Amino acid sequence: MPLNFSVNFSRLGPGNTEVSFDLVAGTFSTAQSGVAGSVPTLDYDAICTNGHPVAFSLAQVWDAPSFTQSPSTNVNRVVVQAPSCSNNLQGIVRLEDNSGSVVGGYQVSGSFEFATTQETCSLTTEYGCPLGGGYSCMENSSGTQQCSPNTCVDLDSQPPVTEDINTDMFQDDGARASDGTCLGQMLIFSGRSMRCDKAGVSTAFQNCCKNTGKVLADDTGDSGSPTQAITQLFDALTQGKSEYEAALAAGAPTLVASNLAANKATDVMGDYGAVMNPVAMAGAVVDYFTQSCDQTSTETGILNGSGFCYEIGEYCREKWEFVGCVQKSKSYCCFNSKMARIIHQQGRSQLNTIGGFGSPENPDCRGLTPEEFQSIDFSKIDFSEYYGDLVPDTQAQMTDKVNDGITDFFNSAQ
Repeated sequence: MPLNFSVNFSRLGPGNTEVSFDLVAGTFSTAQSGVAGSVPTLDYDAICTNGHPVAFSLAQVWDAPSFTQSPSTNVNRVVVQAPSCSNNLQGIVRLEDNSGSVVGGYQVSGSFEFATTQETCSLTTEYGCPLGGGYSCMENSSGTQQCSPNTCVDLDSQPPVTEDINTDMFQDDGARASDGTCLGQMLIFSGRSMRCDKAGVSTAFQNCCKNTGKVLADDTGDSGSPTQAITQLFDALTQGKSEYEAALAAGAPTLVASNLAANKATDVMGDYGAVMNPVAMAGAVVDYFTQSCDQTSTETGILNGSGFCYEIGEYCREKWEFVGCVQKSKSYCCFNSKMARIIHQQGRSQLNTIGGFGSPENPDCRGLTPEEFQSIDFSKIDFSEYYGDLVPDTQAQMTDKVNDGITDFFNSAQ
């Protein structure tokens, strides 16, 4: 719908005045003292979601109610910077006193009028966009219904193009000799390609890559159960969610329900040998299950927040014809422990057989072969980030735990 508004300023003459104003904040500022003014507060999203221009209409005399002196008619009113979506609806105007008087006793004033288009969705029997039926209503960042920046798409006749990464993980299922020795290719510290969805159509425009804090911890980085910790994490969250919803239904306060959910999820993960932070787990259960985050995004967000993942980059996971990318995602290589991630992140650069971690669309998270593992100079690996998790152990104990963890990982793959 059309939106007309004005910004008004006045100061007692003689002299010129320049004023900066912010239509989003509804404020103004100037180097001169004694300036009276009024600035409206506008909804940036309602105007700028579809990039509507803000057009200057006219400038005229303004009689400020706080002054008893009359406004001068010998004023040149100049728009130095027009407000626009590109400058966050901020403008600058100048009032030039052309009276030639040195006595004063009059107002140097101006009313600057602008016009634009504001998109709001009015609630009658249902939300309806004033741009027409080709647009739907959606919540903006302030929770107000506004017109979507994209026209509606018939996904039956124009199916979306989805490009997802392969999140399968290498399994310990190769052929073995009678004595249990692996007959195939051994891989040490294998990772898993994972992704989380940014705000988009698949997440109801919620950010599923948010960091909820450190939930998982490993104090040796061994191979006994962290793989299960990755694959069973969603099961723990699901059971935590059930506990949370049951507690709320029984009338428990949110804080109590969160703690019960955290305890349940922690118990489940404890069955797989993972060390967890109950407070962070409570936040994870509530945050992810009150948003539209899928299993992969949930697992990735928690593992990444715990320091188990290396971020590779961003890619478009879903595209709509005539619209473009409607769902962006971040891809990662996630490992069974923080120590495994550190070894991969710093050790791969020493090898000429594996290189980097692939591309965002096709991550390379394979484990290290025994030959690659033995080729790494561990004296060049900085484990200080991992040592922080081992406090209050002594420096010698920290070093022993790191060395024992590496040895255990290698020996378990024999």
